[in-house]
Amino acid sequence: MGDTPDRDKMTEFLNKAEEENWTVRELRLEVEKYKRNKEVEFNLHNSPQTYEVFYADPPWKYSDSLVEGYGASIHHYPSMSIEELCKLPVKEITSENAVLFLWVTSPILAECWDVIKAWGFKYKASFVWDKAKHNYGHYNSVRHELLLICTKGSFLPVNSDLEPSVKTIERTGEHSEKPEEFRRLIDKMYPIGRRIELFARKKFEGWDVWGNEVNE
Repeated sequence: MGDTPDRDKMTEFLNKAEEENWTVRELRLEVEKYKRNKEVEFNLHNSPQTYEVFYADPPWKYSDSLVEGYGASIHHYPSMSIEELCKLPVKEITSENAVLFLWVTSPILAECWDVIKAWGFKYKASFVWDKAKHNYGHYNSVRHELLLICTKGSFLPVNSDLEPSVKTIERTGEHSEKPEEFRRLIDKMYPIGRRIELFARKKFEGWDVWGNEVNE
Protein backbone atom coordinates (compact mmCIF):
# COMPACT_ATOMS: atom_id res chain seq x y z
CA MET A 1 0.00 0.00 0.00
CA GLY A 2 1.36 3.41 -0.92
CA ASP A 3 1.51 6.56 1.13
CA THR A 4 -0.88 8.43 -1.18
CA PRO A 5 -4.17 7.54 -2.89
CA ASP A 6 -4.05 6.54 -6.58
CA ARG A 7 -3.84 9.36 -9.11
CA ASP A 8 -7.45 9.09 -10.34
CA LYS A 9 -8.76 9.24 -6.78
CA MET A 10 -6.61 12.26 -5.99
CA THR A 11 -7.97 14.03 -9.07
CA GLU A 12 -11.49 13.22 -7.88
CA PHE A 13 -10.70 14.73 -4.48
CA LEU A 14 -9.27 17.91 -6.02
CA ASN A 15 -12.29 18.35 -8.32
CA LYS A 16 -14.71 17.87 -5.46
CA ALA A 17 -12.74 20.25 -3.26
CA GLU A 18 -13.01 22.94 -5.94
CA GLU A 19 -16.74 22.32 -6.51
CA GLU A 20 -17.62 22.39 -2.80
CA ASN A 21 -15.07 25.02 -1.70
CA TRP A 22 -13.28 22.74 0.76
CA THR A 23 -10.57 24.18 2.93
CA VAL A 24 -7.11 22.62 2.82
CA ARG A 25 -7.89 20.98 6.15
CA GLU A 26 -11.12 19.46 4.84
CA LEU A 27 -9.30 18.10 1.79
CA ARG A 28 -6.60 16.58 3.98
CA LEU A 29 -9.19 14.89 6.20
CA GLU A 30 -10.95 13.37 3.18
CA VAL A 31 -7.65 12.00 1.84
CA GLU A 32 -6.75 10.59 5.26
CA LYS A 33 -10.17 8.98 5.52
CA TYR A 34 -9.77 7.34 2.12
CA LYS A 35 -6.36 5.95 3.07
CA ARG A 36 -7.73 4.74 6.39
CA ASN A 37 -10.66 2.94 4.77
CA LYS A 38 -8.39 1.17 2.28
CA GLU A 39 -6.14 0.07 5.13
CA VAL A 40 -9.13 -1.24 7.08
CA GLU A 41 -10.34 -3.28 4.14
CA PHE A 42 -6.85 -4.68 3.51
CA ASN A 43 -6.21 -5.63 7.13
CA LEU A 44 -9.60 -7.18 7.75
CA HIS A 45 -9.63 -9.10 4.46
CA ASN A 46 -6.24 -10.56 5.39
CA SER A 47 -7.06 -11.42 9.00
CA PRO A 48 -5.75 -14.94 9.72
CA GLN A 49 -8.65 -16.03 11.92
CA THR A 50 -12.18 -15.40 13.11
CA TYR A 51 -13.28 -13.90 16.42
CA GLU A 52 -16.02 -14.44 19.00
CA VAL A 53 -15.82 -11.12 20.87
CA PHE A 54 -15.83 -7.73 19.12
CA TYR A 55 -15.47 -4.29 20.70
CA ALA A 56 -15.88 -1.26 18.44
CA ASP A 57 -16.01 2.52 18.79
CA PRO A 58 -16.44 3.63 15.16
CA PRO A 59 -15.55 7.14 13.98
CA TRP A 60 -19.18 7.97 13.13
CA LYS A 61 -19.67 10.79 10.63
CA TYR A 62 -22.18 13.41 11.76
CA SER A 63 -24.18 15.82 9.60
CA ASP A 64 -22.93 18.96 11.38
CA SER A 65 -19.60 20.26 12.62
CA LEU A 66 -20.76 22.22 15.70
CA VAL A 67 -18.01 24.48 17.01
CA GLU A 68 -14.42 23.87 15.93
CA GLY A 69 -12.42 22.08 18.60
CA TYR A 70 -15.51 21.35 20.68
CA GLY A 71 -17.57 18.24 20.33
CA ALA A 72 -17.58 17.40 16.62
CA SER A 73 -15.57 14.32 15.70
CA ILE A 74 -14.23 15.80 12.45
CA HIS A 75 -12.06 18.15 14.52
CA HIS A 76 -10.36 15.18 16.20
CA TYR A 77 -10.07 12.28 13.70
CA PRO A 78 -11.13 11.23 10.17
CA SER A 79 -14.74 10.04 10.30
CA MET A 80 -16.52 7.33 8.29
CA SER A 81 -20.01 7.38 6.80
CA ILE A 82 -22.60 4.68 7.46
CA GLU A 83 -22.02 3.32 3.96
CA GLU A 84 -18.26 3.13 4.52
CA LEU A 85 -18.69 1.35 7.85
CA CYS A 86 -21.17 -1.12 6.35
CA LYS A 87 -18.63 -2.09 3.68
CA LEU A 88 -16.01 -3.19 6.18
CA PRO A 89 -15.53 -7.00 5.95
CA VAL A 90 -16.27 -7.59 9.64
CA LYS A 91 -18.61 -10.46 8.76
CA GLU A 92 -15.71 -12.31 7.16
CA ILE A 93 -13.78 -12.51 10.43
CA THR A 94 -16.78 -13.32 12.65
CA SER A 95 -17.22 -16.79 14.12
CA GLU A 96 -20.52 -18.66 13.84
CA ASN A 97 -21.41 -17.57 17.39
CA ALA A 98 -20.16 -14.14 18.43
CA VAL A 99 -20.93 -10.92 20.31
CA LEU A 100 -20.39 -7.29 19.36
CA PHE A 101 -20.14 -4.41 21.84
CA LEU A 102 -20.72 -1.26 19.78
CA TRP A 103 -20.46 2.35 20.97
CA VAL A 104 -23.04 4.77 19.56
CA THR A 105 -24.30 8.23 20.46
CA SER A 106 -27.91 9.42 20.42
CA PRO A 107 -27.64 11.41 17.14
CA ILE A 108 -26.43 8.33 15.26
CA LEU A 109 -28.78 5.81 16.88
CA ALA A 110 -31.28 5.64 14.01
CA GLU A 111 -28.52 4.91 11.49
CA CYS A 112 -26.35 2.43 13.39
CA TRP A 113 -28.74 -0.49 12.79
CA ASP A 114 -27.59 -0.70 9.17
CA VAL A 115 -24.01 -1.22 10.34
CA ILE A 116 -25.03 -3.88 12.86
CA LYS A 117 -26.93 -5.76 10.17
CA ALA A 118 -24.15 -5.42 7.58
CA TRP A 119 -21.65 -6.85 10.05
CA GLY A 120 -23.90 -9.88 10.62
CA PHE A 121 -25.21 -9.12 14.12
CA LYS A 122 -28.58 -8.52 15.81
CA TYR A 123 -29.21 -6.04 18.61
CA LYS A 124 -29.98 -7.57 22.03
CA ALA A 125 -29.41 -5.06 24.87
CA SER A 126 -27.37 -2.03 25.92
CA PHE A 127 -25.31 -0.33 28.61
CA VAL A 128 -25.54 3.40 29.30
CA TRP A 129 -22.41 5.35 30.16
CA ASP A 130 -23.42 8.32 32.33
CA LYS A 131 -20.48 10.69 31.94
CA ALA A 132 -21.53 12.90 34.88
CA LYS A 133 -20.46 15.97 32.87
CA HIS A 134 -22.23 18.32 30.48
CA ASN A 135 -21.45 18.08 26.78
CA TYR A 136 -22.82 20.32 24.03
CA GLY A 137 -25.99 19.18 22.23
CA HIS A 138 -28.73 20.75 20.11
CA TYR A 139 -31.67 19.53 22.21
CA ASN A 140 -30.29 18.71 25.66
CA SER A 141 -27.19 18.49 27.78
CA VAL A 142 -25.67 15.26 26.47
CA ARG A 143 -24.29 13.28 29.40
CA HIS A 144 -24.43 9.72 28.10
CA GLU A 145 -23.37 7.30 25.37
CA LEU A 146 -24.73 3.86 24.56
CA LEU A 147 -22.82 0.58 24.37
CA LEU A 148 -25.01 -1.75 22.33
CA ILE A 149 -24.78 -5.51 22.79
CA CYS A 150 -25.37 -7.42 19.56
CA THR A 151 -24.97 -11.12 18.83
CA LYS A 152 -24.57 -13.54 15.96
CA GLY A 153 -25.89 -17.06 16.51
CA SER A 154 -26.15 -18.06 20.16
CA PHE A 155 -23.60 -16.42 22.44
CA LEU A 156 -24.88 -15.64 25.92
CA PRO A 157 -22.42 -14.38 28.56
CA VAL A 158 -20.32 -17.04 30.27
CA ASN A 159 -20.54 -15.18 33.57
CA SER A 160 -24.13 -15.23 34.87
CA ASP A 161 -23.66 -12.27 37.27
CA LEU A 162 -25.71 -9.47 35.72
CA GLU A 163 -24.08 -6.03 35.60
CA PRO A 164 -26.13 -2.82 36.11
CA SER A 165 -27.16 -1.38 32.76
CA VAL A 166 -26.15 2.18 33.77
CA LYS A 167 -22.53 3.00 34.65
CA THR A 168 -21.74 6.45 36.07
CA ILE A 169 -18.09 7.23 35.32
CA GLU A 170 -16.82 10.79 34.97
CA ARG A 171 -15.57 11.60 31.49
CA THR A 172 -11.80 12.11 31.27
CA GLY A 173 -9.05 11.60 28.72
CA GLU A 174 -9.01 12.36 25.00
CA HIS A 175 -11.98 13.09 22.76
CA SER A 176 -14.27 10.04 22.53
CA GLU A 177 -12.00 7.96 24.79
CA LYS A 178 -13.98 5.34 26.70
CA PRO A 179 -13.42 4.21 30.32
CA GLU A 180 -11.47 0.98 30.65
CA GLU A 181 -14.11 -0.28 33.06
CA PHE A 182 -16.17 -1.27 30.01
CA ARG A 183 -13.39 -3.46 28.62
CA ARG A 184 -13.08 -5.14 32.01
CA LEU A 185 -16.86 -5.61 31.98
CA ILE A 186 -16.63 -7.37 28.60
CA ASP A 187 -13.78 -9.57 29.83
CA LYS A 188 -15.90 -10.50 32.85
CA MET A 189 -18.96 -11.35 30.76
CA TYR A 190 -16.95 -13.24 28.13
CA PRO A 191 -13.70 -14.51 29.69
CA ILE A 192 -13.14 -16.99 26.84
CA GLY A 193 -13.06 -16.66 23.07
CA ARG A 194 -10.85 -14.88 20.57
CA ARG A 195 -11.35 -11.13 20.84
CA ILE A 196 -10.62 -8.09 18.70
CA GLU A 197 -11.09 -4.35 19.13
CA LEU A 198 -11.85 -2.37 15.98
CA PHE A 199 -10.79 1.29 15.79
CA ALA A 200 -8.54 0.70 18.79
CA ARG A 201 -6.13 3.29 20.18
CA LYS A 202 -4.02 1.00 22.36
CA LYS A 203 -2.99 -2.63 22.59
CA PHE A 204 -4.28 -4.76 25.47
CA GLU A 205 -3.28 -8.21 26.64
CA GLY A 206 -5.59 -10.88 25.31
CA TRP A 207 -6.96 -8.66 22.53
CA ASP A 208 -6.09 -8.36 18.87
CA VAL A 209 -6.51 -4.77 17.75
CA TRP A 210 -7.08 -2.85 14.57
CA GLY A 211 -6.98 0.92 14.27
CA ASN A 212 -4.95 3.75 12.75
CA GLU A 213 -4.31 5.27 16.19
CA VAL A 214 -2.94 2.15 17.90
CA ASN A 215 0.08 2.88 20.05
CA GLU A 216 2.73 0.24 20.53
